[in-house]
Amino acid sequence: MKRCGMGRVGMVTVALMLVISPSRGAAQQEFERENLADVREVNVVVEELADDADAVGLTRRRLRKAAERQLEVRGVPLGSSRYAADLYVTVSTHRGSTGLYAYYARVSIQQLATIEVNQLRARLDTWDMASLGTVGEGNLPQVEEVVVQLVDLFCDDYFEVNGSQ
Repeated sequence: MKRCGMGRVGMVTVALMLVISPSRGAAQQEFERENLADVREVNVVVEELADDADAVGLTRRRLRKAAERQLEVRGVPLGSSRYAADLYVTVSTHRGSTGLYAYYARVSIQQLATIEVNQLRARLDTWDMASLGTVGEGNLPQVEEVVVQLVDLFCDDYFEVNGSQ
């Protein structure tokens, strides 16, 4: 019997190619986009990075500055009031035995929400986008560009529901 189709390696390669690109396709849900309505200002928060990532040039400070710069370029107001939404940046890295780094970059919007049943208030993720990929050790700082692309996708959704720049 002749076997048709892709082998496991081919299917995994296709799956990784789909995951690595931060493009939206049909993945972004309309209700997540609608959660951005009436967001008036955004505060950038970057989670701690692995020590080895910091050592080769991927730093919290650089990620925060890159995200803030992209928000400013696109015209999203920055602020730090109690009611500002947090643009929360998470980058996880793992150095493999071959010297390649696997990374997971995620940008989410956290907003203050009230739970109807008990009226408790909490910050909750109301929008998110992520990307997964690999880079060589010398190229780990390029993950900053992936974060900028994710921030740009947020900006697209932000202006779609809040009016254009």
